[in-house]
Amino acid sequence: MKSAVASMALVPLGARSPLAVSSVQQSIVVLSGVSEETSFPHLIAVLDALTDQNIPVVCAISPFDSAQQELGTGSQLAQLLQGYLLGGSNIEIAPYIPDLAKLSPHFQARTTFEASQALQRLLAALKGTILRRPIRTVVCDDVDRPTAPTGTRSAGILNILVQPNENSPVQSQTWDTGTARLFGGQKVSLGSFQHLPAGQEAKSSQRVIYLSTSEFSQYPVKKIEVAANQFCSELSQAELDGLISLEPASDLQLRNNYEFKRHLCCLLVRPPENDASLSSFYNELRSTLIKMGVQLTEVADPSRDPLDPLRGIWVPSDVAQIQTAQGLARPQMIPFEIPKSLPDNITTIRTTRPLGSGVGIVFRSSEDGQTGFDRNGLLNAIELKIHSESSMGQLRQAIGGMDDLIISIHPYFLFSQPVRNTFFELVSLLLNDGITSSLPIDQFVRFRAPKDPISSRRRKVAAAQPGLRQPRRPLKRLEKEDLLEDAQIAWRYFHRFTNEKTGLCPATVNSAPGGRLHETVTMWDVGSHINGLIAATQIGLIDKKKFERSINKILPNIIGRTSQERRLPQGWIRTDRHKWGNKNFDGSDAGRLLSSLDNLRRFGGFEDQLEELVASWDLKDIILDGKVQSVIDGKLTSSYVSHSAHYSALAFRRWGFDVLSPYEVFKGISVTDDQTALLEAVATIGPIGAEPLLLEAMEMGMSRESSYLADVLFSTQVEEFRETGRLICVSEGPIDRNPWFTYQGLQLDAEQRTWATDTVGKEPEYRTPDFRENFLVVSTKSAFLWNAYQPHDYSDNLLKFVRETSKTDNGFSSSTFVKTGRSTESYSDLNTNGVILQALARHLGVAG
Repeated sequence: MKSAVASMALVPLGARSPLAVSSVQQSIVVLSGVSEETSFPHLIAVLDALTDQNIPVVCAISPFDSAQQELGTGSQLAQLLQGYLLGGSNIEIAPYIPDLAKLSPHFQARTTFEASQALQRLLAALKGTILRRPIRTVVCDDVDRPTAPTGTRSAGILNILVQPNENSPVQSQTWDTGTARLFGGQKVSLGSFQHLPAGQEAKSSQRVIYLSTSEFSQYPVKKIEVAANQFCSELSQAELDGLISLEPASDLQLRNNYEFKRHLCCLLVRPPENDASLSSFYNELRSTLIKMGVQLTEVADPSRDPLDPLRGIWVPSDVAQIQTAQGLARPQMIPFEIPKSLPDNITTIRTTRPLGSGVGIVFRSSEDGQTGFDRNGLLNAIELKIHSESSMGQLRQAIGGMDDLIISIHPYFLFSQPVRNTFFELVSLLLNDGITSSLPIDQFVRFRAPKDPISSRRRKVAAAQPGLRQPRRPLKRLEKEDLLEDAQIAWRYFHRFTNEKTGLCPATVNSAPGGRLHETVTMWDVGSHINGLIAATQIGLIDKKKFERSINKILPNIIGRTSQERRLPQGWIRTDRHKWGNKNFDGSDAGRLLSSLDNLRRFGGFEDQLEELVASWDLKDIILDGKVQSVIDGKLTSSYVSHSAHYSALAFRRWGFDVLSPYEVFKGISVTDDQTALLEAVATIGPIGAEPLLLEAMEMGMSRESSYLADVLFSTQVEEFRETGRLICVSEGPIDRNPWFTYQGLQLDAEQRTWATDTVGKEPEYRTPDFRENFLVVSTKSAFLWNAYQPHDYSDNLLKFVRETSKTDNGFSSSTFVKTGRSTESYSDLNTNGVILQALARHLGVAG
């Protein structure tokens, strides 16, 4: 939300407002929409006018073409910009990232880094000149609910200019990350220019004027040239009259009381162990720097030959967790190496110790471009090596600058007293310039890294994944016997409660006094029943003839019903009557049914019958724009925003339907970006549990998306167990008290690790912390699924637990309450026992 008062205005959580309002408006001119498609004669006319009158201007540039390919140094735009920059103009280069205000912290960091790098490469011909300055400003479009810009600082961005949709007073924010964001401003059309518009807010200390290059070509070049010169003349006159101060955007925070701060990180390079004289001097140098207030990080010699691996430091990100694990007041950092050959395409790094949850920082020279997070999730930082006269000169130039500074101090260069004195003088000037503070490298990395829950969870999962890859060992005789006994227990439910006439089985059974059979089933339930029958046959609990008789009873009951001229499987049917049910249709449940029918088709014996059955349904009519719909009271309702949508999409595709999935967000460019995008997509849907995630593994084989999400869920359950001792096994399923059915899962975007609950009706009283605490359960069927899918000590513990708590005369009970250890011993259901049979067939190695 934005305030009505300009520079004193906006103070969201985590942000600060600038303090004072000046009577002279600090004014910034932005040339927006500069691209390869811009009319260059018009652009040159405007840039010449700005340059002739020495007016600073921000050129907001898209460094990509219409196909999102990076513009090369030989492009017309690159040559034009290089010419102006070499000519000494007041142009400031800024990437134009239209949707930046909608992005999450991770993708703010990544998009800003990639766009800045692309712009740096666009100007590669200026490499090594003083004109090739760091990029400090980005320009984006305004949106209704902008996200906090906490990720851009990692790419060295200090200022964000938000281009308004309509003219509006300038409003500013400053954030704890050190980023300033300006909303609003005035759009000036040179095509219809008459006079410089008056400032919109007399009390505002800031003014931003946007000139859109996209409109230039609508007018003759001469008209734009005349208007640009008049515009610049009026700006210059306003500055002479003391009304405005034309400033570079890069200096914004130094001139308007933004409380700007930058960081100095000092890496002190240890001498070789066998050099006694240098070691003694090293200790003396170290002591002096500490007394000066320098926060040192001692490192091995990072100097490297071009053919050597790229070196970096792994910084623990979850400090409290690692402090507990290591028993240290300060978590240890770990050095690592990256093969020099393909540093941008690596997926692993070399290190002597296992890496915990953290962020890697690699040190590069200023010639390598912008600082920021690369596609591997590593923070690229510019390092100034203090090891020569030229490096001392660069350090002197940095005094009074704005960019964070990382220096590696090589003691051998400071052995001379005069050189050492000069170095101490420069460091003292930095520490006393009023804007620079010293930080150890680990705090610097944690300051720069995105701190949102999604990024934190991704880092934790990455650290845990190596420990999840435990090989499946052959079953011992006693283990196999125990699994076969489990199968017999699960089969009791079907043996006791299947209706002999319809072949259908009730959804739930409450065997407590006054309990009842729930004699309706959804198509999800029917799918579990079919899969349970297949598994029972594979395990040897029933023979093929009994299996075929059972299937031949079930299939006629699911032929569906015609409504609104669409024949579709029904939302629910009665298990004690033939072909009796409602007119609704559930897209998610249909996915489960189609997956089970595909399983049945592959099992054999019903191929033609199944092809005819599925073809009889008008499924194509409930797929709109690739998304599966449900039908409720005759109206189509999307079932796309659901964790079942991915599973359903895969099942629909098995039968030839082209269906989209909300999980399929991978672009294949960066593993880190793909994983983050998937976690963000999942978080918008809601808590994620074991189903239908692991059902995919049992029936269709794991997709890349579901395989990663399984790692996320499983590793977080293991994390909870190691930290609290609680066994967690979340999924959907019935419980034996109101509200009778819950969806339980990991809420990925919660600040703290949260096992969230929800209900079919999404009633708010069932989403409270108290409800979660009292109703969190270990899902029995999911414990079997994890044990079949994920060989691990934790999945063994889950299986052992549910065996002890959930065996009943009516099969396995649905769940066990985590808080009390009480199982739903009188409450069992079709899905629990059908899925358990599926999982056991997979574990025993008999599933097809």
